[in-house]
Amino acid sequence: MAKITYNPNVAHVHGHVGNWVMKERMGVNLVAVKPDQVHQPNTPAQQQQRGKFKDATVYAKSAMSNLTLRALYSTKAKTDKSSPFAEAVQDWFNPAVVDDIDVTSYHHHVGETIVIRAHDDVQVASVGVVIKNTATQAVIESGAASYDPPTGTWGYAATADASAVAQVTVTVTALDNANQGTPKSVTA
Repeated sequence: MAKITYNPNVAHVHGHVGNWVMKERMGVNLVAVKPDQVHQPNTPAQQQQRGKFKDATVYAKSAMSNLTLRALYSTKAKTDKSSPFAEAVQDWFNPAVVDDIDVTSYHHHVGETIVIRAHDDVQVASVGVVIKNTATQAVIESGAASYDPPTGTWGYAATADASAVAQVTVTVTALDNANQGTPKSVTA
């Protein structure tokens, strides 16, 4: 039977001794068996996932050097009982999502507004809008939507007159701080 006596002068123990690994997770000291090493080639799917994880960690390292992003991820980390670095990696893997594109007030005239609802696990950093002629796929206009804090929505005011076009396709892409997002389109 093992007996462990904690010394108040030693707050954290990290590293390995023999087949044991000492580590800290969320403020708790843990002792675990060293994981087995697998000596076989990775599958293509594993290689692809490792490449994605590498990209995520590159982003997280750059986010930790940005004081604004570090503060944002630190706040979320306190809530999730995680680390800011882990929150940045998770943000990279969870792109921003466009929930709804409201084109009821848009009739292809200058100044009419398209209202967008989007979300992300941390923060939607920007929302871009592209309006194309549905028949020819020619871009009529594109630009950035602006955020309206009271409503929690994004708005895009049309800058080009497309009243001569029968039908347009409005494509919206919401991006998070990791520049990850998925586009969504509607016709108007």
